[in-house]
Amino acid sequence: MLNKKEVFHIVLWMPSWIGDVVLSLPTLQTLRSIYPDARITAIVKFPTGQLLSNHTLVDSILQFPENKGDGHIKQYAYVKRLRKYNFDLGITFSNSFHSALMLMCAGARVRIGYRTDGRQILLTDSIPVTQKNKKKLYRVNYFHKILVHLNADSPPSCYDPKWIEVNSREQKKTLRSLRLLKKDLIITIHPSASKIERAWHAERFGILCQSLIKAYSVKIILVGTNAEKLLLEKISLFCPPEKVIIAEKNSLIEVAHLLKASQLFIGNDSGLLHVASLVGTPVVGIFGPGRASTTGPFIDFKKQEIVSRNYSCSPCSQHFFKECEPSLHRKPECLESISVKEVFEAVNRIAKRLELFKK
Repeated sequence: MLNKKEVFHIVLWMPSWIGDVVLSLPTLQTLRSIYPDARITAIVKFPTGQLLSNHTLVDSILQFPENKGDGHIKQYAYVKRLRKYNFDLGITFSNSFHSALMLMCAGARVRIGYRTDGRQILLTDSIPVTQKNKKKLYRVNYFHKILVHLNADSPPSCYDPKWIEVNSREQKKTLRSLRLLKKDLIITIHPSASKIERAWHAERFGILCQSLIKAYSVKIILVGTNAEKLLLEKISLFCPPEKVIIAEKNSLIEVAHLLKASQLFIGNDSGLLHVASLVGTPVVGIFGPGRASTTGPFIDFKKQEIVSRNYSCSPCSQHFFKECEPSLHRKPECLESISVKEVFEAVNRIAKRLELFKK
């Protein structure tokens, strides 16, 4: 293990996806316990840096340029300028050759990461990984094993509650902008995913919203990006206008504020499922090509319900549709076969267990 007295500055090459960033946070908690006095800098892609801001476990955040016009030469020039920070230890959570190359170019003296993509020549301490571990190991544990050379203990049992400290004034501002009242019971739904084939049908989300409004007298918040506005509007047409609110112009922190105020989150296997778990909101996750045992929410089992077929082929590489035949609606069968009834029953179970909608 590195001598703690020799490690003054640590640089972390964070994952690209929001969900993976959230699932890597327990590893950052352990890293801080090992090096309590070191400075920790995280290199992130937009907008994930918002999840790390204002927390004592990370001292500084650098946003990596990701514009399509930023070629390799521009990226190399960027990381070379980072050498002035004199990084003693660099850790990459990504499995890519590119991330290890960038750490080396940034001048990190010791560089740790998994032995993938032929990059052991770039890492001073590479960790062997089998394809089985890479695909089947729960992501929190997979990330935490990166610290094996630092003699790290087991990962924490939960997120540090300070990762996203909800400013009550800012939260009230977010809720007010959506015309939400303190008395409102809220279910927030994120119907999209990183690939359209990973997302449950819009029509089924719409029918689910109808059923939820009738059963629980709740308000439904549909969250997404500007690019997903048409999808959100399509779902909203299934419900009374006064019961559904579309929120597609919010920052990641504003969405976190909204999730914190919600009684329940429902969504596909995607990043916002993990942000909801991070703020402690109960979740219902719809898993098709993915598997909850690998990328499920890091939250108490009492506060989660997973709806999935758990086919033996999952988690697949998600090269749609080279590994399986698409349904008539261009969905993999593992997602196509999940009914509205199943998801509604999952909501009923968690609502009853946690008494979510009792005023």
